[in-house]
Amino acid sequence: MKGEFVMIKAGLVGLGWWGQVLAKSIKGSNKIAISGGFTRTPSNASDFINESGINIYDSYASMLEDAGLDAIILATPHSLHVDQIKLAANSGKHIYVEKPIALTLEETRISIDAARNAGVEIAVGFQRRCHPSMVSALTAVKDGSLGRILHVEGHQSAPGLRIYKEGSWRQAREEQPAGGMTGMGIHLLDSMVSVLGSVDNVTVKSKKILQDNGSILDDMTSVLLEFDSGTTGYIGTSIATSGYFSLRFFGENGVVEVRRPDLGEFVYTDQTGQIKVTENKGFNMEGRSLELFADQVNGEGKFLVSDQEVLKSSKALEMVINAAD
Repeated sequence: MKGEFVMIKAGLVGLGWWGQVLAKSIKGSNKIAISGGFTRTPSNASDFINESGINIYDSYASMLEDAGLDAIILATPHSLHVDQIKLAANSGKHIYVEKPIALTLEETRISIDAARNAGVEIAVGFQRRCHPSMVSALTAVKDGSLGRILHVEGHQSAPGLRIYKEGSWRQAREEQPAGGMTGMGIHLLDSMVSVLGSVDNVTVKSKKILQDNGSILDDMTSVLLEFDSGTTGYIGTSIATSGYFSLRFFGENGVVEVRRPDLGEFVYTDQTGQIKVTENKGFNMEGRSLELFADQVNGEGKFLVSDQEVLKSSKALEMVINAAD
């Protein structure tokens, strides 16, 4: 398609909270638009369906049969991704799938191979990678300005246990092993492996601390990491407290940090202790990520996360899940 940019018409699968966030993030985009949707529980998304006016398919199969759709956006339970990806790829649809693409390295490989063998594009929704604050932090690591990276640590939390509706798939332990690592910590793993390489070893403590909230999920997970570069790391996630985000890289020449739930601040501390704060508030990282996917479909560039990086973060996530068990 290179040389002639085409507006990408996408079908959105999964019209829950996050599917609606993705749809709203590209409202008014001149690169990609939601043309239709499918959900197993349309009654739960009636307000969104009425407001958006999008066509609702009666099955995933009928959506894939629509020759007017260029791509599929999957905002569905993690365990469904691999089969949905294979079906979409076989139908010739490009695929944008929410993270994590799968809960095992094997299913991640199967998913990526299905798309590549079918000649369609596949992208995983690591939206935080395109945020200016994150770009600044990762660039400082990659270009060597921080020197040798000694340690990295990140924390992400959200009040998930208060937000998840009763009966939601997000309340199922098989979809959320190791607490907040699958929905939140995977973002931190992705950013870390993109600049530090593969994870060699993990030590995990994942537990349920709050006993009276009716949930079976671990509400606090702590992970110690060792990368093949020798760098050490830590990730903490909680689904039982207020929204919080921080990612810090400690180099021999200084420290960089991305902080705030919206990633709105980039902080650089040099060797003398001088601190410089750059604000990047209000950035639409979900919309930007989907537009970068559209660019790739149109042959106008590569998506910000490579297949190899997806495989590295998937391998690390599986290690965390297994260690948490």
